[in-house]
Amino acid sequence: GEAEAAVWSDLRAQYAAMKLAPRLRLAPRPSRIGCALVTAACALTSLLLALLPLPLAACLVVAAAILAILTSGLRRCAGQGVPSLFHVDIDRRITVTDSAGRSRAGSILDDSYVGACVTTIIWCADGDPWWLPARSILVLPDTLPRDEFRRLRVALRYGRPVVAGETSGTEAG
Repeated sequence: GEAEAAVWSDLRAQYAAMKLAPRLRLAPRPSRIGCALVTAACALTSLLLALLPLPLAACLVVAAAILAILTSGLRRCAGQGVPSLFHVDIDRRITVTDSAGRSRAGSILDDSYVGACVTTIIWCADGDPWWLPARSILVLPDTLPRDEFRRLRVALRYGRPVVAGETSGTEAG
């Protein structure tokens, strides 16, 4: 009874006094792997389109859609869709700076995927209306140095948001 309560109280005090891991500062590079995959997928889709017996008007519409997907994919892998800098905290907060120098802070959502070869960060910017879709950052192995990629995966996998009423440890004296 009392001994167990004292142990739990001591553990809570130790947890509250812990300092959070330092904030990760990541500057991703354009991804050659991503560009190659997007280009190959669109080329194979175009080949399939050429082999199908479709009217010319339908082929032109689908070809325009493939071109739009190729442009969007290359932009996300190597163009302005790649953030110039982002910071990730262990409490699942993120700050993203785009190529124009604008920064947005937000929260990383549980929908993010952390894998050995691919990591997607799904996040919502602070102050965005509920109807706006979440934003995403694709992180492939060639976008970050190996050690930074590993630290990002650890922070995303084991990080937890700070719950209201709990202390994050940064306020401890």
